[in-house]
Amino acid sequence: MLNGFNIGNIFIPYYGFMMVLAILSAGALGFILTKRFGILFEDFIILYAYTGGFALLGAKALYLIVSAGEIDWSRFFEPVYFNIYMSGGFVFFGGLIGGIIALPVVRKAHKIDAYGIIKAVVPCIPLAHALGRIGCHLTGCCYGAGYDGIFHIVYHNNLFAPNDTALFPVQLAEAGFNLILAAVLLIYLLKKGPVINTIYIYVLSYSAARFILEFFRGDASERGFLFNLSTSQIISIILIIGTLAYMNYKKQARAS
Repeated sequence: MLNGFNIGNIFIPYYGFMMVLAILSAGALGFILTKRFGILFEDFIILYAYTGGFALLGAKALYLIVSAGEIDWSRFFEPVYFNIYMSGGFVFFGGLIGGIIALPVVRKAHKIDAYGIIKAVVPCIPLAHALGRIGCHLTGCCYGAGYDGIFHIVYHNNLFAPNDTALFPVQLAEAGFNLILAAVLLIYLLKKGPVINTIYIYVLSYSAARFILEFFRGDASERGFLFNLSTSQIISIILIIGTLAYMNYKKQARAS
């Protein structure tokens, strides 16, 4: 399985193609939501550009950190070797952290209510993430554990995943979950549910799903482990505990 396709003499990596599609699709959904909620599209574009850029940097940075032990740094800037690591390999939670960091930057640099635009952004995150995970499937990164049951997948001539081995389609499972989550968030927002609840729903639902799906991953050596838990599982636990604690704090504050 090749990691891309050709248009004429131009090679297009699957992951890069799906990332572009993810950005465009999320942007289109954001445009629709800005019209629905009376948000200036120009403000959304500014926030979207910043959060997208910071998210890509954060996702790649965390990937390089957790993969540091597997990378031959003496060869890192060789064109072919560099392209292998740059064309695939992102850690979503690094992107989420990067996107969050972008919010106060946008607020200060452009004097816009970045937090007020969140309602047009939240459903876009799992939509873009779903398409990115399809890119992972096509590329072979983030591959699943050995599994020869229904819906298993087999790669051939792949640069990342084990070849000629039946694997669990964990990338597609996560993509499917994210599409469902995007639909749930969108329906909730259109029914005028509180914006803060969409954030709670997203963080708690995705963190719990990611924690479980990590057990079905086969690329253990590439993701970093601590106490028999992957980096993403540890971050999932922190996010779940932190979100529940914050929800309880706000509840008690309202009651007092």
